[in-house]
Amino acid sequence: MLIKEVAGMDNGKLAALATFLLNRAKDSNVEKTFPLESFVKLANQMGVAVDTESVRDLSQRPPLNAIISNVTDKEVVFKGADTADQSGGMQPMAVDQAQATVDRMAKRAASKKGL
Repeated sequence: MLIKEVAGMDNGKLAALATFLLNRAKDSNVEKTFPLESFVKLANQMGVAVDTESVRDLSQRPPLNAIISNVTDKEVVFKGADTADQSGGMQPMAVDQAQATVDRMAKRAASKKGL
């Protein structure tokens, strides 16, 4: 196996790790950043021998440049983390407003069932 092929597999594994972490951040509605040291440790546990400098270098090349926007001294910043409005234009709803909406929906559903 050529060195280029091994490096390509490592890029694929790093891209899979970065995509996983980005999707977890989106699903749990948290910031789209991850500690750099933790990213390196996870990559090493996956069998990818990288350090902080190589993560910085690889994040500038495909496929990682489509997932990672920046690597600082302390964290990996994923695409979409640097946008001002991450809610997609929707404003967050207050808890009491959300409860009132759910109550109205439940009453409407109960009236349609004849309860």
